[in-house]
Amino acid sequence: MEVREEIREMQGLYGPFNLSERVLQKIWLRGDFATQDLRTASGKRLKLRDPGRWNLQGGPDFKEARLELDGQSVVGDVEIHFFESDWWAHGHGDNPRFDRVVLHVVLFEEEPGGRPARTSRGAAPERLQLLPLLGRDLEDYAEDDALLELERLDELAWVARFLERPAGEREALIAEGSKQRWEGKLKFARKRLSGADWSEACHQFCLEVLGYARNRAPMSRIALEWPWARLTGPDSRRPGADALFESQQARWQLGGLRPANQPRRRLEAYLDLLACRPDWPGRLRENLREWCAGRESDCAKDAGDAPAFRRRQGLRARAEGLRLELLGGLVGEKRFHTLMVDAFLPLAAADGGAGAAEYWAHWWPGDCPDALRRFCRQAGLADRGRPLTNGTVQGALALFLSGGPKD
Repeated sequence: MEVREEIREMQGLYGPFNLSERVLQKIWLRGDFATQDLRTASGKRLKLRDPGRWNLQGGPDFKEARLELDGQSVVGDVEIHFFESDWWAHGHGDNPRFDRVVLHVVLFEEEPGGRPARTSRGAAPERLQLLPLLGRDLEDYAEDDALLELERLDELAWVARFLERPAGEREALIAEGSKQRWEGKLKFARKRLSGADWSEACHQFCLEVLGYARNRAPMSRIALEWPWARLTGPDSRRPGADALFESQQARWQLGGLRPANQPRRRLEAYLDLLACRPDWPGRLRENLREWCAGRESDCAKDAGDAPAFRRRQGLRARAEGLRLELLGGLVGEKRFHTLMVDAFLPLAAADGGAGAAEYWAHWWPGDCPDALRRFCRQAGLADRGRPLTNGTVQGALALFLSGGPKD
């Protein structure tokens, strides 16, 4: 039986974007939402013991989930939709395969007067609305999913379509995409600083980036459950890496990870950093303020200026100083660049350092799908005399996330 994937167009900060039910299912599977003090629409207390077995065939999205409703253990299926009305639109109410659904997870609240979900036997599954429980914008979840898909992309057809455009138009597309990506990251950094001080924001960002896309959610949970003050407090109150790892035991996505990227090892290295350099966020802030003083605020500057900019600023030595001396070699070079472009430079700009945008545009790309790097080189956006920059890669990523070069 062919399973039809529901995809909805949403309005985002920079225009519409597509969100699939598959993304919602991944959010549920990973527990990438607030799971404490949950209540269903009927008011019952809900605890999630096991999200269930992800069903990629016909029938309910998750089989044999283990829940608690008002303290009573319940085992059954879980179905996930955008709206409650999708239950009927997809014909579940007349399909006996959905009779064991005990929880209907919906992203959005239905308009008043809608028809509640019922199985073919007349049972009414409990309903949980997902949107208020999410810790990030829907665009962020959609982007994470798109990045994983890009790892398997054959980009040659997109290169051909892109090269059909005039050179000036190609450059403008990449520059505009880079600007949009920067503004999105700056918006998120400002939002984070509005609810946390500088050290806490650095702590949260650092752990999330150390989780990569697959384990970002459990790393984020650790950062929230063990904030900066607790992890840098008296030794007797600090957890070890094993305790932190085990606190998210059911949520790690470990398949296919290289040994160096295992979350337990990342947590060990991060705790070592806190023990050796407990003042690293403050020192980072001082460095970035010095760098940004008097710089321009243009994140879309011509990437061809990158070699000269890097030489003038002594950027290679500065970057290695931060990575090795300030962060104690916590991460390798590529992951450090990811920390800079996804976390620290946007935070510096949100903290008043306008010049962080220029550094962000000319910085080295961090972790990104190989398809993006190949696209940039094959499309003539980078070559031997024009090194690949973060601004170029971010502009290309914006192009891909919008659906790729149009005919």
